[in-house]
Amino acid sequence: MNIVILINNENQQYLAYKHNKENFVKKKEKQNSKTKSKTRILIVDDHQVIREGLTQIINRETDLWVCAEAGTMEEAVKAVKKQKIDLALVDMLLDSITGIQVIIKIKTLCPNLITLVFSMSDNLQYVKYAIEVGASGYITKDEISENIVKAIRRVLNGQIYISSRLLKNISKGELDGLLTGKE
Repeated sequence: MNIVILINNENQQYLAYKHNKENFVKKKEKQNSKTKSKTRILIVDDHQVIREGLTQIINRETDLWVCAEAGTMEEAVKAVKKQKIDLALVDMLLDSITGIQVIIKIKTLCPNLITLVFSMSDNLQYVKYAIEVGASGYITKDEISENIVKAIRRVLNGQIYISSRLLKNISKGELDGLLTGKE
C-alpha cells in the first residue's frame, strides 16, 4: 500500500511517503517539466475578480500559464524581479496609476518582456501611448474569451493585436500611424 502526504508551503512541496518512492518522484518531475514549457503570464489589474477570471480563461490552454497576478505596480515589479515572465497582460487604468506607467517600469527591468494592454477604455490615444512605450497590443475587456487567447498568441508570435472594436472606429491611415509612430 502506498501512502503519500503532500504539504504545500509557499510554492514548495514537502513529501512524506511510504513505499514506491521512485514512481512518485518520476510523476512529480513530469509535472514540473510540463509547467516549465508553458508560456508564463503576469496579469496586472486592480480588480481581483478580473484577475481570477483571466487566470481561469488562460489556464485552460495547455501551453499558457498565469504564474503571477498583481493589483499594483509594486506587486507587478516584485513579480517581474522574482520570476521569469514571458508576457504581461496589463490593465490601462489602475487605481492610482496608468498601465503605461506600469509597462514603462516593468520593461526597464525586463526589456524583452512582451506586454498586452487589457482595458475597458476604447480611447485611441491610450492605444497610441501603449504602442509607443512598447506594448504589443491593446484588447478591450468586452472581447470574448477566445479573442483574449487569440490576442495573447498573436503578440507572442511577434505580431501586433488591436481589438476589433477599436479597428471599427479607425481609418487605415490612423492605424498605420499608430503602428509606425507617425502622425
